[in-house]
Amino acid sequence: MKLSIAIPVYNEEGRLPVKLAPYLEYLEKHLPDYELIFVDDGSTDGTLKFLDSLATVNSRVKIIHNTVNRGRGFGMRAGVLAASGEYVLETDADLPVSPEYIDKFIDFLAANPDVGLIMGSRELPGSIFVLGQPPLRVFAGKVFHIIFGFLFGVKFKDVMCGFKMFRQKVAKDIFHYVYDDKYLAAGEVIYVAHKFGYKIKEAPISWEDDRRSKVFILKDSFRTLLGMWNLTVRNLRGKYRKK
Repeated sequence: MKLSIAIPVYNEEGRLPVKLAPYLEYLEKHLPDYELIFVDDGSTDGTLKFLDSLATVNSRVKIIHNTVNRGRGFGMRAGVLAASGEYVLETDADLPVSPEYIDKFIDFLAANPDVGLIMGSRELPGSIFVLGQPPLRVFAGKVFHIIFGFLFGVKFKDVMCGFKMFRQKVAKDIFHYVYDDKYLAAGEVIYVAHKFGYKIKEAPISWEDDRRSKVFILKDSFRTLLGMWNLTVRNLRGKYRKK
């Protein structure tokens, strides 16, 4: 299989059907050798019903259902580890990046065999904002990257961007060492990749923010700080030493 797309979902009944339609249309036309892996993380609305209905008409749709909500990191890890594609993309449930970048990322990895993964960045010249993030979230993101870069030596502009593509072997290697179940997992992925010596490419993207986002500045800032503390402790305990 050429491509696997892992998408963690939680109570996405209201926006997933609409956001998914153009993605499916694009994949069927340009990349028909794909699989979509949805990890339903304990949804209590009609998300699972929608996914089950979709899977009955599209054999490329696979569903992993978790009965208890654990967080985006858990869903991302479960989906990636279940992937079988040559290239593995993990992205957010609101599908904020235009699907044409899937082809662009695959083409880049195919032309650059020394690169293990490519990640979207909203901070690079050339990035396009169909709808940008609120100023407070932009500011919080910049502060986070200053702290994250200082603590962990990862000097990228947008490690938290929810659009990353890996070679399958690289993805499996990295995600076996991703422990955070919540929001920081997106950054932990890049920390592990960097620590393991994989070459990482950061590339501009077209981003459409969803104002119904489930990111809450105060609560998620606290969780992120806690996540960085836990990452530090895990590192000191040798949890990121390859076995």
